[in-house]
Amino acid sequence: KSFDEMNNVAAHMLTDLTSSMRFEGSLNVDLNEVTMNLVPFPRLKFLLSSVSPISHAFARGKDGSSFSVDAMFAEAFHRDTQLMSVEPRSSTYLACALLARGDIPISDMQRNVNKIKKSVRMAHWNPDGFKIGQCSTPPAHQTRSLLCLANSCCIAQTFSAFHHRFHKLFRRGAMVHHYDQYMGASGKDAKEELGAAAENLRTLIEEYRRLDVLEPPSGAAQRMIPAV
Repeated sequence: KSFDEMNNVAAHMLTDLTSSMRFEGSLNVDLNEVTMNLVPFPRLKFLLSSVSPISHAFARGKDGSSFSVDAMFAEAFHRDTQLMSVEPRSSTYLACALLARGDIPISDMQRNVNKIKKSVRMAHWNPDGFKIGQCSTPPAHQTRSLLCLANSCCIAQTFSAFHHRFHKLFRRGAMVHHYDQYMGASGKDAKEELGAAAENLRTLIEEYRRLDVLEPPSGAAQRMIPAV
């Protein structure tokens, strides 16, 4: 049962992501637009995803009413609905896409985006980095849903944990022989290749961390107008 629920969450996310390819909508967003709007630099292409409601079992409130639009937007930015163990509000957002399905007025979406802008930290060079998409066909067994895709610097925490666990094994040479079997056949040195991959990950982590603490240039926040 637990694996079924996990598979349902993954399927829910993927069907919401591809809904614009399968159904009509006034503001449909295709996958090319997602890539164009959410990847500001070639290497920083790793996205967080969250879905609200997380499954059709939670599609209604305690009183039996449909999940409200405001509740969906709030939940999409909560750590408990991220499909990765991170706290997105603790770091800088580089860009964000909100893909809605079902009966969600565009005015409600815009109102919630304006509210979210005040509660999250966006990159100073992309303060309006929100892309909105809307598909008129709701998911099965639900009246509406929201998929949030975010390029956030908090993903560096996950990559850093990967990097740490990798080095605990790599410095002892553990498991390297599995890669030698295949890389050696093509004339590659497994330790050298794995070491290069680890260094590539380390520099990626540094790039995310640098952008996370990057401050706007002095004078950019408020432009002084000379007296006439």
